[in-house]
Amino acid sequence: MISVRPRTFAPLARQGAVALGVGVLALSLVGSATPATAATSLPTAESPAASPTLTPVAVDGFGRTVTGGWGTATTGGAWTTVGGVATDYAVNAGSAAMTVRQPGWNLYAGLAAVRSMDTEVQARVSLDKAPTGGAVEVDVTGRAIDATQGYRLRSKLLADGSVRTSLIKVVGKTTSTLASTTLTGLGFSGTAQLQVRLQVTGNPATLQAKLWAVGATQPTAWTLTAADSTAALQVPGGIGVNTYTASGLTNAPITARVADVWAGPTAGARSLAAAPAIGTVEPGPGNTGVPNGTVLTRHNGDLTISTPGAVVSGLDIYGFVKVTAPNVTIKNSIIRGAATNVQRALLSSTSDTASVTIQDSELFAASPSGWIDGIRGWNFTATRVNIHHVIDAAHIYGNNVTIQGSWLHDNLHYEVDPAQNNTPSHDDSIQIQKGSGIKIVGNSISGAFNTGIQFTQDQGIVSNVTVDRNWADGGGCTVNLAEKGKGPFQGVVITNNTFGRDTKVANCAIIAPTTTVLTTSGNFYTDGLVASVRKGS
Repeated sequence: MISVRPRTFAPLARQGAVALGVGVLALSLVGSATPATAATSLPTAESPAASPTLTPVAVDGFGRTVTGGWGTATTGGAWTTVGGVATDYAVNAGSAAMTVRQPGWNLYAGLAAVRSMDTEVQARVSLDKAPTGGAVEVDVTGRAIDATQGYRLRSKLLADGSVRTSLIKVVGKTTSTLASTTLTGLGFSGTAQLQVRLQVTGNPATLQAKLWAVGATQPTAWTLTAADSTAALQVPGGIGVNTYTASGLTNAPITARVADVWAGPTAGARSLAAAPAIGTVEPGPGNTGVPNGTVLTRHNGDLTISTPGAVVSGLDIYGFVKVTAPNVTIKNSIIRGAATNVQRALLSSTSDTASVTIQDSELFAASPSGWIDGIRGWNFTATRVNIHHVIDAAHIYGNNVTIQGSWLHDNLHYEVDPAQNNTPSHDDSIQIQKGSGIKIVGNSISGAFNTGIQFTQDQGIVSNVTVDRNWADGGGCTVNLAEKGKGPFQGVVITNNTFGRDTKVANCAIIAPTTTVLTTSGNFYTDGLVASVRKGS
């Protein structure tokens, strides 16, 4: 009987390998090896953030206190202001403010050093109160030739609380509407914020924009689109923000606030969508690794993190990382390693007093060899991490490990591996040699020659391991449990996983000794057939 499971599996690229043969269903399956990675095809970073052509041109979270201006953006240079007096501009508590003190006034702040023909600009905008007697217009500029010329998205608060949003072009004192619509229910007043996305690209210019309430779901379609060929605007421009108060406004002064500004190439635009819940969407290139729009700073050499509670973000590390302190966080980063002839891991946490959470990051061996694993140790959590071109993506020999929502793929494999006494590589996506309290949830696991998840007990007892809602394939058998003379495994739960058929032993999703009793349910192959446990010797 065929049981159909309502999940999808998209097979991901893996290094091909063909087994010469498999003997009895032993618990360590070794076949023929694939050739070593050629020097002419060295692995590269897969996160778009690593590409210089997709680097953001402006980033500003306004994490500073400034009076008399907006100061200098994290990326993009100094903000320049036009209109009013210096004290009309300030930065505090994660937002920048421009206070329009009278009706009929216009204030502007821009990043003049930012020049691009292909720009998406994102920002959150709000007012300190609803205007009365007249409208307030807040413009976000995606191509500012200067303070008086450019393409803008205008948000105009109307008397009934709706927002008239328009794509406009401004050339000197002439403003022309290219596209417009009225949105209701956005609450553009008080502390409520609007999220703006505006793209201006090409010559002639193509414009498209979205506008929605912060906290609401982003619209799927662009709210407005337009095209324009005005000659004066077909040159690289910067970004800016403009606030105008109508002459009939009766409750001035009124303050417009701007937060979380980001601008960069449209192809590398920062995602504003929330990460999918673990186990609901198969991890891959679009939802693991360094998020689009991240600014990366190169770090040359190894990095030891010895400060408790340290947060490392936005680094592109040409070396290895060792964590020796508790509660360390690494996020939005790439770890590439370096050439080595000793066993090393791109990230290691190998002390009972150390712990690390790594998220939204990428790990790969830029100088590949049989000596390099992805993560080694214990007391670590890996979330939405892209790990590739290493021997073992994760090598666990201790307690308290969680690997979730991550993409483990394209393991390195060598026919002559010095780390294995010049025999073939023994690469696994995840190898567990000792430990308890281990969770492997919602990952995409493929590309290992030996095994997707290898339980060995080589260094001690392995117990209380949960393997749930993964997409897994490859190896001799994809999940392989070997007691190694230390008795049956206890507390191993393998549930709700989707298995591929690309194993060297046919129909071998899970193999375990007859003496080990697993808790299993809801495990299926991609074709809907039940993936049962095969008993080995």
